Amino acid sequence: MDSSLTVSQLVARIRQDLETGYRQVTVVGEISSFKPWRSGHWYFDLKDEQATLPSVMFKGSCDRVKFEVQDGLQVLLTGRVSVYLPQSKIQLIVESMEPVGSGALALAFEQLKQKLEREGFFDSASKKPIPFFPKVLGIVTSPQGAALQDMLRILKHRMPGQSVLLSPARVQGQGAAEELAIALKRLESQNCDLIIIGRGGGSLEDLWAFNEEVLARAIYACKTPIISAVGHETDFTIADFVADLRCATPTHAAQTAVPDKAELRQALKRFEARLHKQVQATLNRMHLLLERLSKRFVSPKVRLLTTVQRLDALAQKLEKVLSKRLQSTRERMVSSVTKLEALSPLKVLARGYGAVFFEGHVVSKLEQVHLGSSVDVRLSNGILGVEVKSKDGL
Repeated sequence: MDSSLTVSQLVARIRQDLETGYRQVTVVGEISSFKPWRSGHWYFDLKDEQATLPSVMFKGSCDRVKFEVQDGLQVLLTGRVSVYLPQSKIQLIVESMEPVGSGALALAFEQLKQKLEREGFFDSASKKPIPFFPKVLGIVTSPQGAALQDMLRILKHRMPGQSVLLSPARVQGQGAAEELAIALKRLESQNCDLIIIGRGGGSLEDLWAFNEEVLARAIYACKTPIISAVGHETDFTIADFVADLRCATPTHAAQTAVPDKAELRQALKRFEARLHKQVQATLNRMHLLLERLSKRFVSPKVRLLTTVQRLDALAQKLEKVLSKRLQSTRERMVSSVTKLEALSPLKVLARGYGAVFFEGHVVSKLEQVHLGSSVDVRLSNGILGVEVKSKDGL
C-alpha cells in the first residue's frame, strides 16, 4: 500500500511526463467548437478525421492573432501538451496560430474586407465629394515621416499660404491604428474641409495599421471628406477602400487636394478669351441677320438706320456687360489670392510675432511649460532655443 498513489498524484505525474516530453509541438488540424471567453482566452477543439484534441489559447497569445478564428478553419498551432487536473483531460496549450494555405495577415485582410463590404463601407453612394478649394486641409500622418515633407512641399508649390493642420500619429506598430483613429477625430473637431491620411511605402506588416478595423470605422464615421494615401501605387489597404478617395502616394494626394494657383490664373484667362469669342460670334450672327432682313424688305432707309442704331447700342451694352463681368471676376480672384496669402502663418511671423513650441507642441498657455523648460521660438527666418526663466500671467 505504501507505493499506492492518489488520483491527483497519478494525474500530476502524467501531466509532468507529458509536459516534459512535449514541451514544444507543432500540430495541424481543424478548429472546432470555438468559444472566445470574456476574459480574452479561447477554448476550442483541434481535430482531424480520427482524433480530437481539446485546446486553450490564453489572452496574451490571442492578442497576437491578426485574423478571425472560426470553426472549420485549418490552422498550424505551436504549443505544449498538458493535463487539466480537475477533469484529468489532456489539452494543448497554444502559443501561436497560423492559417494553413495563406499568410495570417493576408487572411485577416480578406476577412475584414469581406466583412466591411457586407456592411456597405465601400458603397459609392456613401462617398463624400472632394472639395475643389479646401480652406483648411488636415493631415494625419507621422511628423517624422518623409511623406509629410513631400506633401508640404507640393502644397507650398501649388497653393502658397494654404492653411494646413497636422494631427500627428504613429503609422506603424502596436497601437498605431488606435492613434490614427484618435488623430482623425481630433481633426474632424477642427472644422477641416478635407483630410489626408497616409504614410510612405513599406511591407504589409509596416502598413498594417491602415488595415485595422478600428481605423476603418473611424474613417467611415468621419463627416469630413477623406483622401487615403498609403504606400506606393501597388499598395492597397482597407483604409483605401473606405476613404472617399484613394490616391496612389502622399505626393499625389497633395496634388489632388488643392488646385494649382498658376493653373487657376491660366483658367481665368481662357475663360476671358472664350467669353470674348462667344460675344463676337453673337454680334456676327446679329449682323448677318440684319443683312438678310434688309434684303427681304423694301423698307425706308430710316427704318433700316434705326435698326442698325439699335444693333450698335446693343453691341455696346453687351461689351460693357462683358467688361464689367470680367473686371468683377478679376477682382474676386485677386481678393481671394490676397486673403490666402494673408492667412499664411509666415506673414504673421514676419510682423514680429513668434510661435512657441515645447516638445513639438504649440504653447498657448503658461501652464504648458515649467520654469527651466527649454522651448523653441519659431521666427520668420529661423528658430530660437530658449529657457523659461520666469512666468508672469496677464
